[in-house]
Amino acid sequence: MKHAQKKRKKAEPTLTGVMGAVQDLTEAVQTGFARVEKRLDNVEGRLGSVEGRLDNVEDSVRGLTRRVGDLEVKVDEVQETVNAVARAVDKDAVTVLDHERRITRLEKVSA
Repeated sequence: MKHAQKKRKKAEPTLTGVMGAVQDLTEAVQTGFARVEKRLDNVEGRLGSVEGRLDNVEDSVRGLTRRVGDLEVKVDEVQETVNAVARAVDKDAVTVLDHERRITRLEKVSA
């Protein structure tokens, strides 16, 4: 015959056991918080580094913006000069063509 196993009743926890479990949980939570704090410090350091890099980028962009503005002014000045030269060249070209026609006519007449 098989022996029937008797169900054991769980013993009620003692105050010492509960306090031990609470202490273990408290230590685990404190350890977890310490890890989280360390990771947050690392993240804060990285964010500070990123912030510094962004400041450098902003400074570079400001410098580039100033330089582009200066270049735009200079390009405008060059454009004005080129336009004036082009007008002068056009006038000179017309004058040269007129003289060439006159010379051609004079050569035909004298020949």
